[in-house]
Order: sequence, then structure tokens, then C-alpha cells
Amino acid sequence: MSNQVEYIKDSFEEYLGKKDYISASDIKNFLKSPKYYFNNKYGGEGKDDEKDRRHLAVGSAFHELVLEPHKFQDHYMIVPKCDQRTAKGQAQYAAYESLSKSSGKQLVFEDEAVMITKMAESARVKKPLVELMRNSYREVSCYKQDEKTGLMMRIRPDILPENKSTIGDLKTCLDSGKKEFTKSIYAWRYDISVPYYLDMLGREHYVFVAIEKAAPFQTSMYQLDDEKVDFGRKQYRMALDLIKWSKDNNFWCDYNEFEVLKECYELENLNQFFEIRDRSEGIILI
Repeated sequence: MSNQVEYIKDSFEEYLGKKDYISASDIKNFLKSPKYYFNNKYGGEGKDDEKDRRHLAVGSAFHELVLEPHKFQDHYMIVPKCDQRTAKGQAQYAAYESLSKSSGKQLVFEDEAVMITKMAESARVKKPLVELMRNSYREVSCYKQDEKTGLMMRIRPDILPENKSTIGDLKTCLDSGKKEFTKSIYAWRYDISVPYYLDMLGREHYVFVAIEKAAPFQTSMYQLDDEKVDFGRKQYRMALDLIKWSKDNNFWCDYNEFEVLKECYELENLNQFFEIRDRSEGIILI
């Protein structure tokens, strides 16, 4: 693959199936610790429960309802809510799941459908979002090889306008006010995603569209300031370089070792990491 971006209209499952490609989420996991990243990506021991699966399904359904509503009925099935605490509810849910598998559609419960419909209605009357979506590509997977490390990268922007140097990103939240959404930026490390996406596609602006999951379903739009973007750029660049080092050395640091590795990276003496680690007491000052 060349260093040119490859744009593909594939499914989300196909996108996730490219395990050896590095996503922005992978970068964030790696910055937590290389060992955490490796287990999450290849270890198969990450958290996977019904609550997480429902959250992902509802989020995907909402995205489609806003971005590609004409496809919603083909991919999702709205069913009555069932109480899985009871035997009757469990039987109902099992029947729905069977129907879901046979039809190839994901389940959306009635209360979830009401919520995402109201959210979508709020979003569609936001004039800057309407303009952003005009003449745009929606949920296109983008693949590229990092020129420095040779690592394969992947992103999946929500909105890519044809005639604007902008990327649009839908985010659901409980409170889309500036104060609370700023907390989300730090909590979910959106400062990493922004420069990762911008640099990969060579675009200038990244717009968050924050939409509340409860009445009054307010929709707010934000951009990060240059200082946050520059910090995130340094962080993701370090992560790519150290993922390459970890692969080359077949070594995935734990939390304490990662602090030593990052220090070696800053001092440009990665080739001495194992020697420095072995001399270290293994205790990090905080």
C-alpha cells in the first residue's frame, strides 16, 4: 500500500476486522500501557458484556439514523422492551435474538428507538450540521500507511464534506454544554483523535457534534483549540513510534516500564531501554 489514503465504503464489521491496522482507539489504549493495548487488541480478554453490546448497537443505530436514514430499516429491527429479569422476558429476548440473526438486522428496543429518533430530530435542525453534511461522504473507512514507521493506520470519519477541509464527528452525551463536554474531551482523549484524523486526511478542521441522550436533546458543536491539537499530535506520534519499537522488540511494557520507555523516547536512547530498565528500582514517583 502506498502512502496515499485509500477510501473504502465497507461495513463497520469489515473495518474492525482489520486487526493489524492502528486506529485512534488503539493509540489511546497504547498510551494507557503497551501491555493493555496488546491484550485489548490481540489477547481476547477484554470486557464484553451485554451492556457494552447494547451501547454499541444503539450508538450505531443513532449514527445511521442521522447520517444515512434511508438505510436504517435495512439494518435495524425495532422490538418491544422485555424484562430479562423474568423467565418470560428472557424467552422473549431469545426469540428476538434468533429473529435478529436470521434477518441480519440488529435489535433496537422501542424505548431506545424513541430516544435516538428525538436525538436525530434535534441534530437535523442544527443549521451548521446541515451545512456540514451537505455534499458529504458518510462513514467511509480510510486506510493509509504511516510514512515514518510503516504501520498501517485506519480511521472511519462520520462526515467528510466534499468541498470543505473539515471532518465531522457525532458524539452522544448526557450534557452537551461546554463545561461538561470539555470533561468528555479529557475523559475520552478526543485530543488524540482530532490530530490523528486531520493529519491522515490532510484536513484543517475537526468539528464535534455533541447530541444529548435525554430531553431537551440539545445539539452543540465544538472545535478544539490549537494547543490541545498540538499536544494530541505529539502524543499520537510518540505512540506510533513506540508501537513500532514494541513490535520490533516483541516487548509490551507494563505501567512502570512504560514510564521508563517514554523517558528513553524523549531522550532519544531507546536502544538502551532494557539496560536502563534493569538498573531501575521499578518504582515510579508520582
